Amino acid sequence: MISRRAFARSMMATTAAATAGQAMRGWGQGSPAWRPRPAAGAAMALAANFTGLGYEMLSVARPGLLSAANRRYVTLTRGLGRAGVARVGGIVANYTRFDRDGQPAFAPKDTVITEAALKQFAGFLRAVDWSAIWSVNFAQGSIDQAVVEARAVAEALGPRLLALEIGNEVESYGRGQPFRADPYTYEQYRKEFAAWRAAIAEAVPGVGYAAPDTARNVEWVERMAQDARGQVQLLSTHYYRNGQRQGSADQLLRPDPRLAEVIARLRAASQQSGIPWRICEINSFSGGGLPGVSNTMVGALWTLNTMLLLAQNGSAGVNMETGVNQLGFVSSYSPIQDDGRGVNTAGVPYYGMLAFAAATAGCDQMLALEDGDAPDGIFAYAPGSAGRARGLTVVNLSQAEAQVSLSGLGVEDAAVLRMEAPSPESTTGVTFAGAEVDSEGHWKARRTERLRRSALTVPAMSAAVVCARAF
Repeated sequence: MISRRAFARSMMATTAAATAGQAMRGWGQGSPAWRPRPAAGAAMALAANFTGLGYEMLSVARPGLLSAANRRYVTLTRGLGRAGVARVGGIVANYTRFDRDGQPAFAPKDTVITEAALKQFAGFLRAVDWSAIWSVNFAQGSIDQAVVEARAVAEALGPRLLALEIGNEVESYGRGQPFRADPYTYEQYRKEFAAWRAAIAEAVPGVGYAAPDTARNVEWVERMAQDARGQVQLLSTHYYRNGQRQGSADQLLRPDPRLAEVIARLRAASQQSGIPWRICEINSFSGGGLPGVSNTMVGALWTLNTMLLLAQNGSAGVNMETGVNQLGFVSSYSPIQDDGRGVNTAGVPYYGMLAFAAATAGCDQMLALEDGDAPDGIFAYAPGSAGRARGLTVVNLSQAEAQVSLSGLGVEDAAVLRMEAPSPESTTGVTFAGAEVDSEGHWKARRTERLRRSALTVPAMSAAVVCARAF
């Protein structure tokens, strides 16, 4: 684990400090345009499967939901990227059992995964061309049960099984979740993990593992990175800005110092171990989100900005939590909504993910920018390839219009796609490039602008994706 002093030094040296720790600066009329410029240092690799969605285990058990036959869901998912990752687990994984020929059940504390459910899920993954992270029941299951389940999952998903998780939010097993005697220490977890992994690996060779899948504990991730090389292929943890009852819109509009610390520490652990890191469960507020905030334009802007921030700082990906949660209702933060009668539609946060997909299309890097002098609430990101920017995305979380000059990036000709809404509180009427996602899950740009003079105006509480032909 890095020390507080080392963390402070790393914060000054990383893009996270520049992006997530900007100083408070005014932005009044007549202020000169802000001019982001390329910064020294290597670009960060942008994983092809960076984008992901996260599900409680019951979503796979539910007939007809994550199915190739659910055309709306397939279309909505494909709209976010062709190489994404579906993570299946969550708290419901602690109450799930595998019964090959059993009766399916999909209640928060009584979920049964059958062979038919796995085949349905495999068909969905093929239809969207995504892979999956799968969690076995480490909380209340046994090693033998996990081996049987892992073998069935591997047989059904084949090469689309990216990794197995052994446990969900494991540091909570001794408190809050009564699955182990309190205190439940990392040493105890590590011993159990090793035994479970060895048994599964013997029965199902060649499968990757994501761990430790903590709720908040970064130290366990750091220690796993140090002592599990060769046994773990992906470092994983969760992130929520706050709990539902403590949440507010203002929290989504300002950088989170805790996230900045998480980023710095996970980057360091990944660089030292050579194991990539992923936020495999993430969204605005735990407990299902905060209605009137998570499902508004504020939530969409937070989604876009957070995904770009993590990509710029070297994360291998995110899994934005969606659908029915562990409490049994559809979360307000869900990018994909569900009416409970088989109809799925785009939630407002979907537009943040859609904008991310457009911003990073054709890119495999995130370039560093000198943005330490950015006005408060203005964030910029430069996806690119071969060391050159191929676009610029500006997210304006302030209450004032922003002027941004692209001259420092050498832009010559570009198209601008805007994410807009009637107001920050809007739960409807949100658009990207002038278009809404239709009832069948389709989206197509309706309005783009041509940027000729390197000057970009970004209204308050909106975002602009600049797609340049020549940078």
